[in-house]
Amino acid sequence: MNKITFGTDGWRSMMAEDFTFHNVKIVAQAIAHFINEEKLGDRGIVIGFDNRFLSPEFAKACSNVLTANKIRVYITENAAPTPVIAFEVVNLKAAGAIMITASHNPPMYNGIKFIPEYGGPAHKGITDKIVENVKMILESGEINERSNEEWVRLSEPKEAYIAAVSKLIDGDVITKAKLKIVYNPMFGAGIGYTSEILESLGCTVKTINNYRDPLFGGSMPEPTIANMKDLVKAMDKEGADLGLATDGDADRFGVIDSKGNYISPNQVIYLLQHYLIKTRGWKGTVARTVATTYMVDRIAEKYGMEVIETPVGFKYIADAMINRDAFLGGEESGGLSIRGHVPEKDGILACLLIAEMVARYGKSPTEIMEDLKEEVGYLYSKRLDIHCTNVVKERVLNHLKEYNPENIAGKKIEKVISIDGQKFVMEDGSWMLIRASGTEALFRIYAEGNSMEQVDQIQAQVRQDLKL
Repeated sequence: MNKITFGTDGWRSMMAEDFTFHNVKIVAQAIAHFINEEKLGDRGIVIGFDNRFLSPEFAKACSNVLTANKIRVYITENAAPTPVIAFEVVNLKAAGAIMITASHNPPMYNGIKFIPEYGGPAHKGITDKIVENVKMILESGEINERSNEEWVRLSEPKEAYIAAVSKLIDGDVITKAKLKIVYNPMFGAGIGYTSEILESLGCTVKTINNYRDPLFGGSMPEPTIANMKDLVKAMDKEGADLGLATDGDADRFGVIDSKGNYISPNQVIYLLQHYLIKTRGWKGTVARTVATTYMVDRIAEKYGMEVIETPVGFKYIADAMINRDAFLGGEESGGLSIRGHVPEKDGILACLLIAEMVARYGKSPTEIMEDLKEEVGYLYSKRLDIHCTNVVKERVLNHLKEYNPENIAGKKIEKVISIDGQKFVMEDGSWMLIRASGTEALFRIYAEGNSMEQVDQIQAQVRQDLKL
């Protein structure tokens, strides 16, 4: 039986097991039906792909199906980042895009995400229609794949994207600072973007892992501290002011300061929130997921701003940016976008904004955080991933329905939030969230508190209570 399951951001699966050419064509046909049902076929579809094994060939297979369904295709010649493809959708006023990528997942995975006409992640109403089409095609077996090359055009989004994203940063500030930066695209689709922009602004940029390797150097293309040891080593060798990284499709970011300190996505989000308020004078709302730091809330409260809390998944952040004018949206897993840009997470833009902040203040991100502590204090965050069996997962999910402790780690619970998993907010502002993965036998326990000891106590109690 074919297994095509859409998660928070499209369909990802292991190549040769479920992610096969036949199944890719089924999804492409489902998307083609959706586009034609919405009468958007004359606007065309952009097709992009990352540096994974067979990604260009999967993209070509999608192109064949779309043109067979009389939908014009704009396909990239080379690998391109997800945010660049999202930008190209808006730039061309296309009906949407198909992006072949498994983002930061291990090398044996690949995936498809559909980006609608607004240039952000597809919301549930759209993915539900595509999933229904998939079911219909699985039953009928009907796929149109007699391609028509006359319906295919080459898409070259890089120049227009760089021009647009460059307007979102203060290039003069970066140029004056003459920063020395090491950049790591992690063998991914971000090669040639962040480095090129920074070099054009007068930075000295040393780039590592800047060629296609479908095995990603034997690691995962995810910019966590565990996967960026080579970046830290290169920074030390170069005497760099800043280390920057993007993941496999460049929609997520990684940051290392001049002392080798890892700056987590949570920290980057609130640092840039504060920076944009101070330097752009931006006001309004800020969007964060339920798993993201409350440092965002502390800064928002200080400046009289509303915080929109969403379920996990950038599609919910995108909705807040489109419909509630959030000037910044972020998630703790490394997604961020800002006002004036496409509502899609963009690791390239995040890296550029961090470089601008460091250039303007003449301080490392760690030093800037220390200054910010004087204004709003500090919270410690930690995520714990717990793998288990499907039997244990089912047991814990049933237990969670009745899990209602009076206190956690000695602090009384003041609020329970159930928009995505179970979140408990304590009287002192600390909190805990437990979520089950939708595709794996895995639980994530997020915690934030006033000390790392408190965070550890929170997570330990939850594990004990739920027997995890």
